[in-house]
Amino acid sequence: MAITAIIFDIDGVLADSRKAVAHNTKQLMREFGFDVPPARVEGMSSAHSAESVLIALAPPLEKDAALRKKMLARLRELTVENMALVKPSLLSAHVPAFAARYRLSAASNRRSSAQLVLRQLGIDKYFEVVMTSDDAPVKPDPTMIKLALGKLGVAAGEAVFVGDNIEDKQAGEGAGVHSIMMDGTDAKKVAAFVKEFLG
Repeated sequence: MAITAIIFDIDGVLADSRKAVAHNTKQLMREFGFDVPPARVEGMSSAHSAESVLIALAPPLEKDAALRKKMLARLRELTVENMALVKPSLLSAHVPAFAARYRLSAASNRRSSAQLVLRQLGIDKYFEVVMTSDDAPVKPDPTMIKLALGKLGVAAGEAVFVGDNIEDKQAGEGAGVHSIMMDGTDAKKVAAFVKEFLG
């Protein structure tokens, strides 16, 4: 079956957001009085949901839903305030060419900020469908990928999912989609992917 659609993860694939995520999380922890070593914040994978990262960094938050909610709201504000820290990956430059040949979707564990990131990168107009953790459980749950397929109107065998971590791999495989793992800032891997799908 011919490939007609590509579903992209955002962070680590299209966006180099490590600096932004670490910066925002450190500031949030300081503001709310949690003393977390900077190296520990930087070591947290951006693949995880913001809520699970907060709980991992500050375990008392697991039992304090009200404070968690307040912190997540502030994190959303910080994300918007510091959007300029999010940089395009090498792969993102090829999105217009992919859009000319394939139907594109994004699937991210971000919530409302997913659209903001795509806009910051200047590529939001190329995506027919953007699925986030507002729409489905976070990856590795495959529901987000399945919903993207449904909204695109393509079968699992007609799409590939591009992610950058084990959660993405599990989500793609769970949805029955061929999954390709790559770092969007790795020139060699990006070149190979572009050659495979654009020739």
